[in-house]
Amino acid sequence: MAITLDGTSGITGNSGVLITNVYTVATLPAAGTAGRKAFVSNALTPVFGSAVVGGGAVNVPVYDNGTAWFVG
Repeated sequence: MAITLDGTSGITGNSGVLITNVYTVATLPAAGTAGRKAFVSNALTPVFGSAVVGGGAVNVPVYDNGTAWFVG
């Protein structure tokens, strides 16, 4: 049974697996809420812990540190 954890973000859980929406870097919500996590499909040469940059073709998880979205 899937449960909705946040009805506005599309995050759901099923058997312990979280499924998030996939964004491009340009369509990520504005940064400013530390702790949020998302997934992007177009990162350009991502480096763990650095600000995510779009324009590439790499799928990578990202997190909001309260100021910007970072790879990780």
